[in-house]
This record gives sequence, structure tokens and C-alpha cells, in this order.
Amino acid sequence: TTLDRNDYGLSLTLGGGDVTLLDMTSAFSVFANNGSRVAPMAITMIKDYSGNVIYQAPQPTATQVIKPEYAYLISSILSDNQARTPMFGANSVLNLPFQVAAKTGTTNDYRDNWTLGYTPDLVVGSWIGNADYTPMENISGIAGAAPIWSQFMTLAEPYLTNNAPSTFVRPAGIVDKVICSISGTEPSDYCPSQRTEIFYSERLPLPKTDDLWQNLKLDTWTNLAVSSACEGYSQEKFILNITDKWAKKWIQESPDGQKWATANGFNPPVTFAPERACKADDPRPTLVFVGVEDHQTIFQNPLDLYAVVNATSDFKDFYLEYGVGESPHDWTRLVEVGGHPSDQPQKLLTWNLDNIPSGIVTLRLYME
Repeated sequence: TTLDRNDYGLSLTLGGGDVTLLDMTSAFSVFANNGSRVAPMAITMIKDYSGNVIYQAPQPTATQVIKPEYAYLISSILSDNQARTPMFGANSVLNLPFQVAAKTGTTNDYRDNWTLGYTPDLVVGSWIGNADYTPMENISGIAGAAPIWSQFMTLAEPYLTNNAPSTFVRPAGIVDKVICSISGTEPSDYCPSQRTEIFYSERLPLPKTDDLWQNLKLDTWTNLAVSSACEGYSQEKFILNITDKWAKKWIQESPDGQKWATANGFNPPVTFAPERACKADDPRPTLVFVGVEDHQTIFQNPLDLYAVVNATSDFKDFYLEYGVGESPHDWTRLVEVGGHPSDQPQKLLTWNLDNIPSGIVTLRLYME
């Protein structure tokens, strides 16, 4: 190939280097050949005027460079007319009377137009552009190179196959799996829509425990997943199973991201999946009321409230609230945000109970 320059890097996958039409077409032939590469050959035989063979090219050697299953998956993607319909329309020049895989391309400033496509019988590449590398005028691959490729394929494929074009044969290692349409994992109970996709049996979709929608018990002090090292202060939350920082930024700061999250059941503020479970050496809180217990009947008025409010590190402040009933909807502040940590009981306030109704009252001590 011509791919021997020393300045090639990862950007080559996005068109960051010059590639000849022959090399591109040869690369696509690997998919057409079920993952096997055969080096291009221009002349296979030469005969003289009497029909005598004066040159016979040696039988080409095929090298399996990718698994047949991977080649089939690529062919399935590139031959899916429904998938490309939103971009090109249902009856574009890529939609031929027989099954065909195709890919278009357009470089910066419309300097190059590409269309590469194939069946199991034939691989064709087309390129248009100016010989002096000047830009064309708003001509993309689908409008420039694709019609040339389409016309040639429409004539050549039936001619080569005697009007019996081959279809892509599914390898035994390809299986059908139901996935969540949004996440691509196996669907959890919260996934709103599902579809069936094909996979290589050794590269199946992620399990439903990796779906975007998760109910997870979080440590309320660290917001990490609960483990045996940090039991005690936890809360089950509905989380969005995303850890990528740029995805989080999009959802938190972009109107489109916020709209997407809400449409998929994640109301603000969105809680994201923790990066790990909590460990024994993570900061731990101590929140203990002293002198009062759960469901204790209080007779004295006023009531002195004491508590141990402390943390192994990262203490910021605390506050105290109360609400009427066992699961209050409304809370009233008793101690404003502030305070200091202490490993000994400290008096929070003397509480006048004159205006507190009889019955169950819940105290909530919150620390950051």
C-alpha cells in the first residue's frame, strides 16, 4: 500500500492523510471477501495473437486480516438503506436493485468526493475532484462520486453474475440480541424502547446492569456506591449510568442535553453513576443524637438537644430540621447552616415545644 508515511497517526481514521483510490478500494475488498485480503492485481494473463499464454499471474494468496463476523457486521451496517435514509433519503443513488454495501465521503472544502461500495462479487471505488486540488463548488460524495459509482455498479454487477448478484452470507458466529434502543445494552426494566440487533457471539452487548437507568444505593456522605466498608448512611437513588465527563457536561450545561435527560426520565438535578464503591479509608461521618431515641415519648418542655456531629475529613457544616409525621413532606429549620465538628456531644439548641402538635415528630440532622 501507500500507507507508509511517518506522519500518520490516529487522525488517519478521520481523513488525516492521503490515501489512493486503489488502496481505499482494496481495503473495502476485505469486507467483501469475508475478512480476507487479496493484494490488487492489474494483469492476470497475457496472450499473443495466436491465443498462446505468454504470461500467467501466480495464484494470489489470501490473508485473513479480520474475522468473518466483523466483516459481516460492517457489510450489514453499510448495506442498511433504512439507516442511511434520514441522511440521503429512501431512494438515493446508493439504493440499488440488489444488496450492496456503500460508503460516501467528502473532504474539507469539497476538494475530494468518494464513494466506495461492494457486493460479494464486485468492489468499486469512485473519486472526483480537480487535478490541481482546488475546491469544487458544494459537491458532496453523495452528489458527486456516488452517481458514477451507482451507474457502474448497476451495469457491472448483473453482467458479472449473469443477473444473479450474491448476497452477504451470515457467518455462524453472528447472533441476534434484544437491546435497549437508547443505550445499546441489554434492556433494563426502565428502558423505554427495544430492538433486535446482530452481534458477534464473542462480543455481545453489555448486560442490563450497565443500562443507563439504574436504581443504586449510594453512600450519602461520599455519593459513592455503598459497600460493606461504608454501610449506615445510604439512600437508594435513580441514577443516570454515565461516567464520561463530557457527557455529564453536556447533560448538566447544554439545553439539548437537559432536554434529552428529561425526555428519558431523568429529572433535574440528575444523579450520575458513581465511579466506584466507597472504601474504608474514605471520609466517614458521625451523626448521633444523644439523650433522645427513635419513637421516644417526650414529656419535658423545653427540650435540650445534643448530638455528636463529626467527620473523619472534609467537614463543611451542618443544620437541623424537624417535620411532622414519620415521613414529612415539609421541614422547618431549627438550627441554621454552620456549626463545627466535635467527637463529643454538643448542645444544638434548647427547643421550645409549645407550638409543636402532639404526635410523631421527625428530626433530621444534615451534614456536609
